[in-house]
Amino acid sequence: MTPARPAPTIPLALILTVLLTAWWAALGWRDLGALRLPEAHDMLRLAQVRDWTDGQAFSDLTQARLGPPGGAAMTSSRLADLVPGFVIRVLSPLMGPRRAEIAAVVFWPELLFFVHLLLSGALARRLGGDASSPAAMALAALAFPAIAVLMPGRIAGQGLQLVLVEAMALGLLDGRLLLAGLAGGTVLLLGSEPLPALAGAMIWLAVGWMRDRRPVSGFGVGLLAAALVGTALLRPDIWPVDRCDGFTMPLLVTMLLAGSIWPVLGAMTRHLPDMRWRAGAAALLAILSIVIIWFAAPPCLSGWAEMSSNASWARAIAYAGLPLVALGYGVWLIRRGEPRPIGLFLSIIAASLLAAVIRLELAIFAAAFAAPLLAQWVMRAHGRNWALQAGLWLLCAGLVWRTLGSFAEPAPDPRAIGCTSHETLAALGRLDTGTFAAPSELSGYLIGATQHRSLAGGGRSNPRGNQAVADFFRATPAEARVQANLWTIDYVALCATPTGGLPASMLKPDGLAAHLLNGATPDWLEPVTLLGSDLPVWRVRAVAAPGLKP
Repeated sequence: MTPARPAPTIPLALILTVLLTAWWAALGWRDLGALRLPEAHDMLRLAQVRDWTDGQAFSDLTQARLGPPGGAAMTSSRLADLVPGFVIRVLSPLMGPRRAEIAAVVFWPELLFFVHLLLSGALARRLGGDASSPAAMALAALAFPAIAVLMPGRIAGQGLQLVLVEAMALGLLDGRLLLAGLAGGTVLLLGSEPLPALAGAMIWLAVGWMRDRRPVSGFGVGLLAAALVGTALLRPDIWPVDRCDGFTMPLLVTMLLAGSIWPVLGAMTRHLPDMRWRAGAAALLAILSIVIIWFAAPPCLSGWAEMSSNASWARAIAYAGLPLVALGYGVWLIRRGEPRPIGLFLSIIAASLLAAVIRLELAIFAAAFAAPLLAQWVMRAHGRNWALQAGLWLLCAGLVWRTLGSFAEPAPDPRAIGCTSHETLAALGRLDTGTFAAPSELSGYLIGATQHRSLAGGGRSNPRGNQAVADFFRATPAEARVQANLWTIDYVALCATPTGGLPASMLKPDGLAAHLLNGATPDWLEPVTLLGSDLPVWRVRAVAAPGLKP
């Protein structure tokens, strides 16, 4: 028997993955080699993985060095820790823990990038046949901002969410609803960020049921199975009931409710032969679900309302340029009567773009689905004028939009970059271990790169600590002294920028932050000189706050 030949897309995906990962790793090797990862969330994830590999219980997601005494309960499940933790455990005896960690933070995003390319090619194949698959993979390799969560060091979990959403969409297109539901449910075990993309996919599925009475029950069964298995295997010891930013009780309620709708619709199909009755039933169930979520899991609705976007026009161009082009092209195809699977791409892209108005980073899902859709456009132009083809490739390349956005955006303040540089982190690591009151961005790096504690950081997983730091910097110096004692703060740090790395809401004219930025140091603080860094740091005198002992 002749052995099966490998699919032609696999070698292309492998070549693109190796070349681009090597290029990105080389560009950022100075930071990667020092385990200074691209985002504060990645540093927190590295700290979580370390705690687990050092013996912390699988179900204990508490970050003991974050937040008030006792730590902060992180809401993301251990699912994102499995592969990095496995790599570290296997390689540590061979090359030492540090090199094993470097290998893990490079390999895991590289693997996800490879899967992302394969899934993009497969999605494009469902739209335009085998010929469009290589073009889709090439565009997917350039699809900013989606690729930003798949670069070396990006281990926070968004990359895994991205490929799972792509797998869910592929399952929907292939009619493998159970697998699609399992993928969609697994995505939510990692956090609530993909909810808009999942909502877009479910709208497409519901429209297909209303029009053609397509089967939908399997999708709900998959969602329910993922929710129940996740609860059995991944439920943390501390399970917050007041947040919906990760695998929490309110999100589980939402998953169970969303999963239950589809079998109900499937059972009603033969009793509702008229499309208008099916549309009414779907609308009624949707409204009922929103009402139940409002009462049973309010954080899953109010949490989105509380978010705000700080996007500039430059960032909006960089993040939304590619999805908007894909959205326009997809609408044009629909108006020409192209196949309905395009509707799935349009629904996910549109829902993700709407969510990006609130939180710009959610455009990653829109960019990922833009690549296979725009590959159809590129292939239709194949063989035409070379200038037209080149212009189309540039229009459909996400990195081009990223470059355009960077032209419109002011150059980053090097002092802000120095706030979390590896030289600064190394200097901070040489200080006696203590608790820091510092900007949230710096706090994530403190947890991941040193043995210090940080009162702030961790986003919505650490509401008490973040509020305490906000109150601390807004307080007058005399009031802040009392709070330093209350929260056992040992060090105060600000970035060497006009705002100190703090949001404007923390810069009250008579507040501690304003005093420190203006060079007025209270007598209960003493400046600390960091070798190799200009980060302003002050030590709290022992009379004000005993702090933690090394």
